[in-house]
Amino acid sequence: MADTKPGAAAATSRSAARRAARQTKPALSMQSAMLLDIFDEPIVFHRSYVPIAGSITAALFLSYASYAYESIPAENDGWFTKTQAEWEQDTGLTRREQETARRMLRERGLLEERKVGMPAVLWFRVNWARLREMLEAQARKNWGDLLGG
Repeated sequence: MADTKPGAAAATSRSAARRAARQTKPALSMQSAMLLDIFDEPIVFHRSYVPIAGSITAALFLSYASYAYESIPAENDGWFTKTQAEWEQDTGLTRREQETARRMLRERGLLEERKVGMPAVLWFRVNWARLREMLEAQARKNWGDLLGG
């Protein structure tokens, strides 16, 4: 795994877009600024993750981790990094909400974490096999009577 700065894997994130916009410092009216907030990039949220993750907050964290995975280089083997500030900027989750969501996801085997380097940087990886297993079990429970075979 390449030792990169926190957040490098999510260069296309909302926080990166905001940083880029601030560097150019366009003059905005209050109305324009409000519209930018209202029409900001929506967060992908998989409702089906709620029972699996154990809470709406954990499901949101898992949904966004799934989204972040899309921009990870292949050599990272699924690992990506985000700071607490980036998670909060991108999802609205506070530090405590993030910590609780991460704990719930680790306990269910859905999220792996490791610290790399000095100073230590926290890396995350979604356990896709476990997520699929849990989604299949949920589908059997919810739709088993309609499934053939």
